[in-house]
Amino acid sequence: MIVFARRYSDLQLRHPATHGTPMPTQSEMHQEMRTRESLATILVVAAVLVAAGCGSASLPVHTIHTDSAGIPIATAVEPLWGPGEGWIVEPEPLLEIGTVTGAPEYQFTDVVAAVRLRNGDIVVAERAASELRGYDAAGNFLWRAGRSGEGPAEFRSLDFVGITDGDSLVTYDGALLRAQLFDPRGGLARSYRVAINEGEGANRAAVADKAVGVVDGLLVVRFIEYGDEVPNGVVRWPGERLGAVDLADGAGRSLIVLPGNEADVRAQEDGGYSHGSYVFSKGPEYGAAAGHLAVIDTEAWSVRLISPRDGAVTAVFRRDVAAWEATNALFELHLDGIVEIAFADPDQTAPERVDGLRRMWRGMPRAPHLPVLRAIHVDGTGHLWLQPYYVAGTEPPPFEILAPDGTWLGSVTLPPGLHRAFIQYQAPYMEIGDDYVLGVWTDELDVQYVRMYRINK
Repeated sequence: MIVFARRYSDLQLRHPATHGTPMPTQSEMHQEMRTRESLATILVVAAVLVAAGCGSASLPVHTIHTDSAGIPIATAVEPLWGPGEGWIVEPEPLLEIGTVTGAPEYQFTDVVAAVRLRNGDIVVAERAASELRGYDAAGNFLWRAGRSGEGPAEFRSLDFVGITDGDSLVTYDGALLRAQLFDPRGGLARSYRVAINEGEGANRAAVADKAVGVVDGLLVVRFIEYGDEVPNGVVRWPGERLGAVDLADGAGRSLIVLPGNEADVRAQEDGGYSHGSYVFSKGPEYGAAAGHLAVIDTEAWSVRLISPRDGAVTAVFRRDVAAWEATNALFELHLDGIVEIAFADPDQTAPERVDGLRRMWRGMPRAPHLPVLRAIHVDGTGHLWLQPYYVAGTEPPPFEILAPDGTWLGSVTLPPGLHRAFIQYQAPYMEIGDDYVLGVWTDELDVQYVRMYRINK
């Protein structure tokens, strides 16, 4: 038996602002999204009521767990946490590493990842310096490893660091298409060229692109796959293939093939093509940790867990969330954020440069609706952290948390200032442990700091 406390007549839907009317605030956007989700919730629960033939009530439904051909499916209805319940990330960091001036080993320019070892040490991958830096649990500098180059323990593009068995460090170099393994003090152990065996069904045009994460001794890598023909129009192309590289012997295998990000593609008579941006494009994003490999498509609120060994789908988690219309007002709000990102001080930038950027973006084709999701992360306990979509220049909404079985728990807000690259462009660079969040935060001067915050559960 099921009760629901809200009535259909209590819901009053508003329409997103259109061009010429006041632009909605971020809080208004999320409030309307919640209202739409509430309507979807009522419809889902009503269907359950009808199917069950219930005439009286007991406990409310939070997540509906079903099964399809042996694959668990969880449909989120309402968050389990009530008001005042749930996890809280403390506002003050447990640890901060970084400085504006001082010793160079404490200055950061382009941190792409920070990871925590079992003894509490922190290892930071600083791309600008092409090096790994080790710090103790109190943030004191211990060692550095690596430099610019193409030889052993060198990097042309240090794009990722993760942890595998025995606290060994795994790096990925997107320019050299190379993975290297280091011991916990920065000593090089071995290196592999990242590739998928031809016998695993990978198209020969597939090129390693970025590391997704480390799961069960496997480095999961996204490959870009162009295929033999160039399509025309706004299409999901090129495709994306996830592959897994065994860190014990360097053997690679294909896992799953997915449509890539939407783009405006035009084939040329000479056999070439143009590949233009499509504003508010949808595409796949990935998260990996704690034995889980999660795949989302930002077009819908849906998560697939897949096996890092063979790519088989092991679970599906979903929720009925309507996509927002990409109105002119929302586009202009997004464009304001793009300008702020592109120019440190737009008011002090030559007006023709700002106007040129705005004209370029206004000339791009754009999707009729916003993406529903932006990113997904997996924490150290297998919980999923989903980032709802938000337009550039606005504060990110809270993460939505799913338990390992897909139960919708509620939302968690992170301290402000989380570096844009960690959220706006999905990457496995934010480490969420059992009871901490480790990432890069920036101050008002855009100075980077590696910080760790406690999660109170």
